[in-house]
Amino acid sequence: MREYFNRTQIRILVIGLLVLILFAVLIGRLYQEQIGHGQLHSEKISRQSIRRIRIPALRGRILTSDLEILADNIPAYDVCFYLEEMRQPRVNTRQAIMAAAERLAAVLGRPNTLTREQLERHINLRPGLPLTVCKDLNTAEIARVYDLLNEIRGIAVVPRVQRIYPFGPLAAVLIGYTRLEDPKRADDFDDFFYYIPDLVGQAGVEKVYDEFPDKFYRRHLKDERDRGLRGKAGFSLVQVDNMGFIHDVLVREIEPEDGNNVVLTLDSRAQEIAEKVMQGVNGALVLLDSDTGDVLAMVSTPGYDLSRFSPRLTPEYFQALKDDPNHPMMNRALSGAYAPGSILKPLVELAFLENGIGPSERVHCDGRTYIGKQSVRCASWRRGGHGDVDAVTALQFSCNDYFIELGLRVGYDRIKAMLISAGIGQPTGFELGGQAGLAPDRDFKKRVYKMEWNAFDTALLSIGQGIILVTPLQAAMYTAALNNGGRVMRPHLVKTVTDLNGKVLFEREPAVNSVLAARQSSIDTVREGMFQVINNSSGTGRTARNRAITLYGKTGTAQVGQVGNLKENSWFICFGSRDRRNYAMAVLVEDSINAGRKAAPVAAQFFEEYLGPEPEEP
Repeated sequence: MREYFNRTQIRILVIGLLVLILFAVLIGRLYQEQIGHGQLHSEKISRQSIRRIRIPALRGRILTSDLEILADNIPAYDVCFYLEEMRQPRVNTRQAIMAAAERLAAVLGRPNTLTREQLERHINLRPGLPLTVCKDLNTAEIARVYDLLNEIRGIAVVPRVQRIYPFGPLAAVLIGYTRLEDPKRADDFDDFFYYIPDLVGQAGVEKVYDEFPDKFYRRHLKDERDRGLRGKAGFSLVQVDNMGFIHDVLVREIEPEDGNNVVLTLDSRAQEIAEKVMQGVNGALVLLDSDTGDVLAMVSTPGYDLSRFSPRLTPEYFQALKDDPNHPMMNRALSGAYAPGSILKPLVELAFLENGIGPSERVHCDGRTYIGKQSVRCASWRRGGHGDVDAVTALQFSCNDYFIELGLRVGYDRIKAMLISAGIGQPTGFELGGQAGLAPDRDFKKRVYKMEWNAFDTALLSIGQGIILVTPLQAAMYTAALNNGGRVMRPHLVKTVTDLNGKVLFEREPAVNSVLAARQSSIDTVREGMFQVINNSSGTGRTARNRAITLYGKTGTAQVGQVGNLKENSWFICFGSRDRRNYAMAVLVEDSINAGRKAAPVAAQFFEEYLGPEPEEP
């Protein structure tokens, strides 16, 4: 019996010791958590009650070279409810908020758009932020809201920035448009508890210069000023209670850093006149400074109205633009690749002159050229041909016989080399991108059409048809090269980037993409032919003559589509000088029969309105 009690006492003693050990461990752990890690837990609790609110920056402006504002910001005014201030003891807060919304709607004469579901969602997800109840107040409505301030706690008129486009449709496809960023796709989404998004560019300059693309500039300052149109966000810190409502403001506001202004090379008058003279047609017009590559005007018609994108773009209008068969949102000057037709002939003739064909060498045109069993007619086929033509008169009359016969003699490879040197089939380097066009290519024909390149392909190439595509921008670029001595300048739309005070931060410098593979004497011969195109009474482009500027040019008509449903696009390229400035232009009119009657007069009308009559010499 004694032995039994001894064993029992031992067991109790062991159990007691185990319990004491467990209590000691627990006490030690509590001491460690409360004393050793107390500061850490305190910081965690504090962090759980602190909210970081993102404050978007002011977006930069877009201006023309003559400082007309194409994209700007204006204040807009909304009515907001601060829910933490609207809570009242012994009153149902939700009912009070809904009643305040009804009262506000009655005072403003607007329908109450706040629903109970919207209120619940805001309280559950964003109670620390004000609830926007009415947007875009006018002056009279603002005055009425201020009369309510003494009646309803927590109501306020809150300003915000709204993007506007003062000139509406002017240069719309170049400027582009903005939308509020999707917070979940933002790079800094995880840095903020409450995320108030920026406006971000969706197309055009608004998109490309949303952030700073330093590759286009000679100077890139590696500091915080390297911002594009979009600035750098600020923030505020607030402390919230257990319901998520703001309890205290810890940091009133860390100011955001505003975006920079983008100054374009566009001349506002040139752009307005260019859009006017292109009204009513589908097509494109590009005007360049031949010496620098500055885009002075760029038009794609039809276009769209940017004023319809502000204060907000309606889904109906956006869908109508997307469904329009005329594609108003496409920039034809950059993204439209077309068969060039006869506007390619100045480059083809350069290939002749650089490969053994003399300027005075004559070809007899009888109105038709046979290539095997196939033939290509000249424009003069009804009257039996142009007769004997040389390099100058062949351009003047746009004689197909001349270009086909000599094209077959010089050959595909030498013609292609000249076209490549002119930038055809090559990226332009333009800030807004665009197509590279299509240079003639044997492998392309074999891959796409399952056929080998043949003499008929070379004949078509010699007159700007077949496997060859150019954009209106590329046509203007090689036209400028014929004007400036052979330099194919890189086109650019952005001149400078400045801060909001006008200080120049970045400046674009001219750059050369390539050089025409031709001597100056060959270029001079082509220029003489292009002079006769416009200034000779029998030239194909004589309708481009005007009182403002002496032009050198070339018309072109290219057939597109399938046999039985062929359409013709009209082209006109030209260059000229006035008041120490050298201009180059390309005009395209889609589905038009005669370039001389359609595209060439557009250039004449533009220069007469833009430059005015040239003063007579004393």
